[in-house]
Amino acid sequence: MKETKLKSFMQVWVKKHRERAVSHSIILALILSVPFFAHKQIDKVQVPENTRPDNVDYRVSMVGDMMLGRHVRDAAVREGEPIDRVFSYVTPYFEESDYSTGNFENPVIDTEDESVASQMEDYELHNKDIHLYAEAGAENALVDAGFDSVTMANNHTMDYGDLSLTETLNHMGEADIDLLGIGDVLDSGEAQAAEVDEEEEELLDAGEISYFDINENYSAAILGFTDVFVQGYSAGDYVGGVLTNDGLSVLQSRIQEAKEEADVVIVHAHWGDEYQVGSNQEQENLAWLLTDIGADIIIGHHSHVLEPVTVVETENNTSLVMNSLGNFVFDQGWSRTKESTLAQLDFLEDGSANLSFIPMQISDTKPRETKGLLKPYRDYRIFRTLRKELDRDLWEVEDSRLVIDLEEAGVLEYGGSAS
Repeated sequence: MKETKLKSFMQVWVKKHRERAVSHSIILALILSVPFFAHKQIDKVQVPENTRPDNVDYRVSMVGDMMLGRHVRDAAVREGEPIDRVFSYVTPYFEESDYSTGNFENPVIDTEDESVASQMEDYELHNKDIHLYAEAGAENALVDAGFDSVTMANNHTMDYGDLSLTETLNHMGEADIDLLGIGDVLDSGEAQAAEVDEEEEELLDAGEISYFDINENYSAAILGFTDVFVQGYSAGDYVGGVLTNDGLSVLQSRIQEAKEEADVVIVHAHWGDEYQVGSNQEQENLAWLLTDIGADIIIGHHSHVLEPVTVVETENNTSLVMNSLGNFVFDQGWSRTKESTLAQLDFLEDGSANLSFIPMQISDTKPRETKGLLKPYRDYRIFRTLRKELDRDLWEVEDSRLVIDLEEAGVLEYGGSAS
């Protein structure tokens, strides 16, 4: 009797369940779709338009670490897209700038060339654990995005020794972009590159200064060096490589030279400790030294995370130091390495200058401006880090940017184009 009742109960339950199965399935599908569409809404972003105000006479855009190999390339291959996909959201910022620069943290190697690919294992430096490279063609992605220069003075450019140097100078040298901090030699003045045959191509100096004009009365100089490197990286009088602290005396002389020729001196500095919360003592010492001998704007990178902006004042000069602009294009996966920014140095019609930071987030290896429901939270985190060591009267948040008043900070003397 009990078995009959139980059987009848089960039959009724199954029948009701069948009748409601379709509606329940629809409801469940809707519930499960919420996170997906909410994520799309949270991260929804469009390619920006009109990123430059009318009162900007000249704009310099600056970014941190860029790497177009490893999983960044894997993502492009997976999507069936060229490597320049990484700049798809941010190219308008560079197109509407007068000068753009960043740190390019990998050599460029043509692995499609079997004679080159077969040498990579032999040339791979064994005194470091991580080896990066980008495929030939990555240099064109930088040019197409709008970069005018990149520094290659960092701890990955020489990961494959002389092969890195030869391949990188070969491919990057053919692109319409200035190379900073890398060269065939480092001309200290003790040896003359002129010793080679005059018919040979001129050797690229790793300490070369690049100049550009802000206007007819005001000019800028830019160069790059690395404080983070391993044996075999340093360029010298008779050897190619990157400009490192082994050439600190040359760096000092070049900054002094740049200061004599230009009104504003910008220095790329690859320094500090990876993933550090703030600058270390060596960074602070170097920032003081670079400022004292003439650096006005210092673009820091290497830590892969954002670090506070500081104002450094010495007896001879005052500088604005961006200790780290964090990653701009990279494949690292935790939240702090995905928080990014694009810094823009604006020379304005009224004769003033300011430095602003656009909050960005890296998603699928692509930097993009923060948008959606989480924008206020993301902006707060990014701005809190950048302004942490600045006096309150030096900064304000305006139009979703952190803006620093350089005149109030005592950095640069810019009077506009009229004199």
